[in-house]
Amino acid sequence: MRSRYSAFAMREVAWLWKSLHPDHPDRKRPEAEASRELRTYLQTHQFPGLVVMDRRPPDEQGVAQVLFFAKVFEKGKDRSFVERSDFRHDGTGWRYHSGVLKLPRELKGPPEALTLATFPE
Repeated sequence: MRSRYSAFAMREVAWLWKSLHPDHPDRKRPEAEASRELRTYLQTHQFPGLVVMDRRPPDEQGVAQVLFFAKVFEKGKDRSFVERSDFRHDGTGWRYHSGVLKLPRELKGPPEALTLATFPE
């Protein structure tokens, strides 16, 4: 997860594409189209910090999970979120498969206090 967040912060579109699992929905789209949309998003967003709060090793289906709080700003507006991300190995490395995102206002306490066990469904 840290490499993907760093890639967002450094605007490394090629790594963001490469780090997607082959089963991720964006991989069904043409790479040029998805990359163009991502570049547009990255032009208006800043990524000043990441807090990884919890992680879980791969389960019997091969899904590893990471819980993180991403600090994100769009033109000065706070767009931060908490996400439980699923990663799967593709034979070469761990790739981002999917995630469940929650905004801080949807949580009952501070985002950094969450664990995978307490993350709201």
